[in-house]
Amino acid sequence: MSATDTATDQSLLEMIAADEQSLLRTGAVARELLARHSDLPLHGARLKYGGEIHLKAPTAEDVRAWAARLDADVTEGTDDPGYGPFRHTGVVTVIDGVQVHVWHCRILSEAEAAAWRENRGRS
Repeated sequence: MSATDTATDQSLLEMIAADEQSLLRTGAVARELLARHSDLPLHGARLKYGGEIHLKAPTAEDVRAWAARLDADVTEGTDDPGYGPFRHTGVVTVIDGVQVHVWHCRILSEAEAAAWRENRGRS
Protein backbone atom coordinates (compact mmCIF):
# COMPACT_ATOMS: atom_id res chain seq x y z
CA MET A 1 0.00 0.00 0.00
CA SER A 2 1.41 3.36 -0.99
CA ALA A 3 1.55 6.51 1.13
CA THR A 4 -1.13 8.04 -1.10
CA ASP A 5 -3.47 5.10 -0.46
CA THR A 6 -2.88 5.41 3.28
CA ALA A 7 -3.61 9.15 3.19
CA THR A 8 -6.78 8.55 1.17
CA ASP A 9 -7.91 5.82 3.56
CA GLN A 10 -7.28 8.15 6.52
CA SER A 11 -9.20 10.96 4.84
CA LEU A 12 -12.15 8.64 4.20
CA LEU A 13 -12.11 7.47 7.81
CA GLU A 14 -12.09 11.08 8.98
CA MET A 15 -15.11 11.78 6.77
CA ILE A 16 -16.96 8.86 8.28
CA ALA A 17 -16.05 9.96 11.80
CA ALA A 18 -17.29 13.50 11.07
CA ASP A 19 -20.60 12.13 9.75
CA GLU A 20 -20.96 9.93 12.83
CA GLN A 21 -20.40 12.90 15.11
CA SER A 22 -22.91 14.99 13.16
CA LEU A 23 -25.55 12.27 13.39
CA LEU A 24 -24.91 11.79 17.13
CA ARG A 25 -25.32 15.53 17.69
CA THR A 26 -28.49 15.60 15.58
CA GLY A 27 -29.85 12.70 17.63
CA ALA A 28 -29.09 14.51 20.88
CA VAL A 29 -30.92 17.63 19.65
CA ALA A 30 -33.88 15.46 18.56
CA ARG A 31 -34.10 13.73 21.94
CA GLU A 32 -34.00 17.06 23.77
CA LEU A 33 -36.61 18.56 21.44
CA LEU A 34 -38.99 15.64 21.94
CA ALA A 35 -38.47 15.68 25.71
CA ARG A 36 -39.17 19.43 25.94
CA HIS A 37 -42.31 19.19 23.83
CA SER A 38 -43.62 15.76 24.75
CA ASP A 39 -47.15 17.17 25.00
CA LEU A 40 -47.24 17.93 21.25
CA PRO A 41 -48.36 15.01 19.08
CA LEU A 42 -46.20 13.34 16.43
CA HIS A 43 -46.57 10.31 14.19
CA GLY A 44 -42.92 9.94 13.32
CA ALA A 45 -39.40 11.21 13.80
CA ARG A 46 -36.43 10.73 11.47
CA LEU A 47 -32.85 11.91 11.48
CA LYS A 48 -31.60 12.89 8.03
CA TYR A 49 -28.10 13.14 6.66
CA GLY A 50 -26.62 16.59 6.96
CA GLY A 51 -28.00 17.49 10.38
CA GLU A 52 -31.75 17.47 9.87
CA ILE A 53 -34.64 16.25 11.99
CA HIS A 54 -37.97 15.48 10.29
CA LEU A 55 -41.04 15.26 12.53
CA LYS A 56 -44.36 14.06 11.09
CA ALA A 57 -47.38 15.63 12.77
CA PRO A 58 -50.82 13.94 12.74
CA THR A 59 -52.68 17.08 11.53
CA ALA A 60 -52.05 20.53 10.08
CA GLU A 61 -53.27 21.96 13.39
CA ASP A 62 -50.53 20.01 15.16
CA VAL A 63 -47.95 21.56 12.81
CA ARG A 64 -49.31 24.98 13.78
CA ALA A 65 -48.96 24.07 17.47
CA TRP A 66 -45.34 23.07 16.89
CA ALA A 67 -44.77 26.32 14.98
CA ALA A 68 -46.14 28.36 17.86
CA ARG A 69 -43.97 26.49 20.34
CA LEU A 70 -40.86 26.84 18.19
CA ASP A 71 -41.65 30.46 17.27
CA ALA A 72 -41.47 29.57 13.58
CA ASP A 73 -43.52 30.35 10.48
CA VAL A 74 -45.91 27.86 8.92
CA THR A 75 -45.91 27.27 5.18
CA GLU A 76 -48.84 25.71 3.38
CA GLY A 77 -49.38 24.73 -0.19
CA THR A 78 -51.25 22.38 -2.44
CA ASP A 79 -49.62 20.42 -5.26
CA ASP A 80 -50.84 17.82 -7.70
CA PRO A 81 -48.13 15.35 -8.69
CA GLY A 82 -50.56 13.77 -11.15
CA TYR A 83 -52.48 11.36 -8.94
CA GLY A 84 -54.43 13.82 -6.83
CA PRO A 85 -53.80 17.09 -5.03
CA PHE A 86 -52.10 17.06 -1.63
CA ARG A 87 -52.15 19.79 1.03
CA HIS A 88 -48.76 20.26 2.68
CA THR A 89 -48.32 22.11 5.96
CA GLY A 90 -44.84 22.56 7.37
CA VAL A 91 -42.42 24.38 9.60
CA VAL A 92 -38.67 24.65 9.13
CA THR A 93 -36.47 26.14 11.83
CA VAL A 94 -32.96 25.72 13.19
CA ILE A 95 -32.32 24.59 16.75
CA ASP A 96 -28.74 24.47 18.02
CA GLY A 97 -27.47 24.39 14.44
CA VAL A 98 -29.75 21.51 13.42
CA GLN A 99 -32.50 22.05 10.86
CA VAL A 100 -35.89 20.87 12.15
CA HIS A 101 -38.80 20.13 9.82
CA VAL A 102 -42.29 19.53 11.23
CA TRP A 103 -44.75 18.55 8.53
CA HIS A 104 -48.14 17.13 7.68
CA CYS A 105 -49.53 16.13 4.32
CA ARG A 106 -53.01 14.98 3.32
CA ILE A 107 -54.76 14.20 0.07
CA LEU A 108 -57.68 16.50 -0.65
CA SER A 109 -61.22 15.15 -0.69
CA GLU A 110 -62.91 14.99 -4.08
CA ALA A 111 -64.84 18.21 -3.37
CA GLU A 112 -61.71 20.02 -2.13
CA ALA A 113 -59.74 18.77 -5.14
CA ALA A 114 -62.41 19.98 -7.57
CA ALA A 115 -62.52 23.42 -5.91
CA TRP A 116 -58.72 23.62 -5.91
CA ARG A 117 -58.51 22.69 -9.60
CA GLU A 118 -61.18 25.27 -10.45
CA ASN A 119 -59.41 28.08 -8.58
CA ARG A 120 -55.79 27.09 -9.14
CA GLY A 121 -53.73 30.06 -10.18
CA ARG A 122 -56.21 32.61 -8.92
CA SER A 123 -55.99 34.41 -5.61
